[in-house]
Amino acid sequence: MSSFNDIQQFVQAANRVTEFNELQNLLGDTVRTLGFDHYALFNHIRPSQSRELPVRLHDYPEVFGELFRERGYLHDDPVLVACQKSAVPFTWEEVPQLVSLTSKQREAFEAPKLAGIASSFIVPIHIPGESTASCTFAMRFGRDFPKMSFPAAQYVSCFAFEAARRVALRIAVKKGRGQKAVPPSLSRRQFDCVVLAGRGKSDRDIAQILGISNQTVHQHIEDAKRKYNVATRIQLIVCALFDNHVAFADLVN
Repeated sequence: MSSFNDIQQFVQAANRVTEFNELQNLLGDTVRTLGFDHYALFNHIRPSQSRELPVRLHDYPEVFGELFRERGYLHDDPVLVACQKSAVPFTWEEVPQLVSLTSKQREAFEAPKLAGIASSFIVPIHIPGESTASCTFAMRFGRDFPKMSFPAAQYVSCFAFEAARRVALRIAVKKGRGQKAVPPSLSRRQFDCVVLAGRGKSDRDIAQILGISNQTVHQHIEDAKRKYNVATRIQLIVCALFDNHVAFADLVN
């Protein structure tokens, strides 16, 4: 895949897939054409995050998955944290520069070598209101990185993940699980109160700023908490940030 026309062909094919196996075959062929040995396309969700649709596609050696499951590395994968700290691709060797590794994360960092994976090129994928995702292009020992393919790999990653999200949603709807849940909608006053609470303001402070009573502030916050089905203000602020309803810039005084 050395020309822009080749990449366009991948995008067109990815836009047509309707099943995960089609996308897996397409990705596998494309990855090898780019000069890589393996791929992994994941969104970094946990089972409790039921609002999200899982994407789990890879062609890594089976021993790799077994290692991560048996040793409990799935929730200590440093790539997950590194992707949250970067908007641009990075290599496996650069992960320690992005993440201060815990002992368990350091074990997970070394685990791919036991499965014959020497290194990888990781493309973080960020979609507002959703968990971070990533597409990883891996190399076996004794194989050099096809560095000239890095830009194409980044381009392929974005369209591959969008195709995977579309297929996951179609399957969910077919199974009667319905559409992905829509984030709660905050009223203007609820938004104002959540933002000011996120800035560390008390109910009294918020009331003075907005020209309303303390009780009204309390009611707006409680109504917003009910919409998000959370018990504390901290949870409310985190959820509002996660859903991109509130931006980090909103919380800066």
